[in-house]
Amino acid sequence: MQLFLNILYAILIFGVLIFVHEMGHFLAAKTVGVKVNGFSLGLGPRLCGVKIGETDFSLRLLPVGGACMMEGEDEDSVEPRAFGNKPIWARFIVLVAGSLMNFLFGFVVIIVLLLPSDRLVTTTVESFPAELGSSNAGVLVGDELYEINGERVYTSDNIAFLFQRYQGEPYTVTVIRDGQKVTLENVEIAPRTFEGSDQLRYGFNMGTKEAGFFDKVGYGIDIARDYVRTIRMSLADLFKGNAGVDDLTGPIGITATMSQVDSGRTLWAFAAFIAINLAVMNLLPLPALDGGRVLFLLIELVLKPFGKRLDSKYENYIHLAGLLLFLLLMVYVGYNDVARLIG
Repeated sequence: MQLFLNILYAILIFGVLIFVHEMGHFLAAKTVGVKVNGFSLGLGPRLCGVKIGETDFSLRLLPVGGACMMEGEDEDSVEPRAFGNKPIWARFIVLVAGSLMNFLFGFVVIIVLLLPSDRLVTTTVESFPAELGSSNAGVLVGDELYEINGERVYTSDNIAFLFQRYQGEPYTVTVIRDGQKVTLENVEIAPRTFEGSDQLRYGFNMGTKEAGFFDKVGYGIDIARDYVRTIRMSLADLFKGNAGVDDLTGPIGITATMSQVDSGRTLWAFAAFIAINLAVMNLLPLPALDGGRVLFLLIELVLKPFGKRLDSKYENYIHLAGLLLFLLLMVYVGYNDVARLIG
């Protein structure tokens, strides 16, 4: 029963994220005077809906997407309020608004989850396990771990993550010591067990501090920055060949992961990560994504002084091809997700 409820919660969270994204487009379109013909949550056959003013709001059968259907978005229109007839700055605002709303939603969820906490774990070393004495790999009590191999340590969770990521490479650790940055070269450190625990650790006991509201906001910003960094690292791994298409996870795999979460707090923390992930990924300059449309706006901006403009039909062809490739990728990733679940 709990598994079924978690799957239902995961689907609802996806629905919320899609709604938030499309609502960002809708509100921005209304703000800059674009005519919105329809707003749907879900795809496929219409289940129900209502028309308010000029916009038809509908709920669709498949809870896997949504749409803010603007006049003149994908075709030429003589309507003065059509998307394609608005200035570049207005279209830019509409296109990025969906991702901005997703990012803000994820950030707000992070802050809400932090609100009950009276104290926050810092990146400053409070002590070491007794076996290590007064230092660990050149790091001293009171040092703030600032960077590991050039990557910022935003939260204490980053320490083990970054050491594991660069395992096998020479470690360069930068700390803040007495207000000054100190760089430790060729640091030798590996996870091990310490007395009283079988857990593998790197041997740093981090301090805590009392947390007021603005402390939590700052901590939330660091978590959001860490999420964005994780996405950047994942993309870099794909381009470098350290990860492949078979390592990608789609909605099915994400839903399966969310269904295994054992607490509502963890579920919403994961939802915040997905929201920020969607915000960043959707702004990549790829056809069919909002970032791809922004790229064409930049091309239009470059051509404008020469009195030229790319024919909208060619742009639509490119986005259509990108959408088809994206759907094929989703089918392949979905197949792999199912195979992993039943295998």
